Amino acid sequence: MNQMKARWPKSRPWDALQSFKLEFIGQEWKEPLVHNSNDTIYHHFPPVTSLDLTLPSVEGLFTIDDEEVVKLFIPEQFLANLRTLNLTCDWDPTSILTSLQFCTSLQSLSLSFRGNLDFYFVGETLDGPLPEDGLLLPRLHTLRLQYSTLSAISGFLDVVNTPSLQELDVSFEMIPDGIKSTVTGFDDDILNLIERSKCEIRRLKIHMAVFSHSEELKTILQSLPSLTHLLLNNTIFDLEIFRNLRCNEMLPHLEVFEIFDCPTSDRRKLDKLCNFFEVYVNWNFEYGENIEDIKIVEDERPTTALKKLYVTLREPAPIDFERLEHSGTQFRRRDGVEVRFCSIPHDTEPTPDMTDSNWCS
Repeated sequence: MNQMKARWPKSRPWDALQSFKLEFIGQEWKEPLVHNSNDTIYHHFPPVTSLDLTLPSVEGLFTIDDEEVVKLFIPEQFLANLRTLNLTCDWDPTSILTSLQFCTSLQSLSLSFRGNLDFYFVGETLDGPLPEDGLLLPRLHTLRLQYSTLSAISGFLDVVNTPSLQELDVSFEMIPDGIKSTVTGFDDDILNLIERSKCEIRRLKIHMAVFSHSEELKTILQSLPSLTHLLLNNTIFDLEIFRNLRCNEMLPHLEVFEIFDCPTSDRRKLDKLCNFFEVYVNWNFEYGENIEDIKIVEDERPTTALKKLYVTLREPAPIDFERLEHSGTQFRRRDGVEVRFCSIPHDTEPTPDMTDSNWCS
C-alpha cells in the first residue's frame, strides 16, 4: 500500500476507500497492453483491499496495440494488498494467472469467464511455468467460479493450490437455448484440488450442471466428509445415488442441505432422498393421491448436525402441486431441524442465483 501511495505526492480523497467497483463497457480498449507498463489506469486505483472489476469481453475487442491476445496487467503492489477480488474477464488466461500469483493476501476470489468456449488454463504464467504444486493462494478461503465452461473451471482448479479453502462455489455456463453444461470428470478436479492443497472444504455449491454419470457427484460428496453446507441448484443427477446410504455416515457434519429445482418429482426417487436424511430429519413421506398431502412420521433418533433441509421441486404438469406452489410445506422438528418443501411451475426458467427466499417464501 505504501508503494501505491508513494506515486502520489499528496493524498487523494478516495485513498481512504476500502472497496472499489469498476465496470468497463464498449469494445474499445485504449490502455497499453505492455507487461510492467507504468502508464495504465490501474496505477490510478485507490489502494483498496476489495476490488470488483469487470472488463470488456475479448470477443470483438479493439486495442490500441492491435494485439491479437489481450493480456491483463495490474501492478503487483496493488494486487498484494487485496483481500477480496471479483473479476469478470475472459482475456488471456496466462496473464490472469500472472496477476493472481501476486494476490498473496487474498481471502475471497470470484472469477467469471463469460462462458467463453475458447478459454482454458494451462500451468503457465507470463513469467514461465507454475511450480509443480500449483499457483499458491495461501489465505484464500472462498473461491467462486461463475458462468464458465467446464474446461475453464477444470483448468483453473487443476493449477491452483489453496490450503485454506473452505468454500467452493461453482456455476457452469448455460448455453443460450437453455441447455445446462454436461459435467464429466469434475470429481477428479475436486479430488485433485483437495490432494494438492490439503484443504478441508466445508461449503460446496454447484449450479447449472448435468451429471451424466451421477456416480461422479456421489464420489465428490464421499470425498468431503467435513461438509457443513451443500447446495445443488439447477443440477441434474439421479437420486438413485442416495440408495442405501445415510447422511450421518457419509456427511456427518452436514448442517444445511439445499436442493433447488430438484431433478425429479418422481415419488419413488424422492423416497431415496428422504431415506438418506432419515437419521437426521426423523420423518418419512406417506403419500396420498397428491404429493402435497405430506404427512410427517416422527421417529426417535439421536441428535445430529442437520439444521436445515430445503427442497424445491419442479412440477411435472401445470396442475400438480398447486397448493404446494402457493404456500409450500414447512415444519420444524421438536429438536429444531427446519424442513421445507415447495415447488415451481414446470415451465419456469430459474436463474443461476436462485435461492430459497426466491422460491420458498
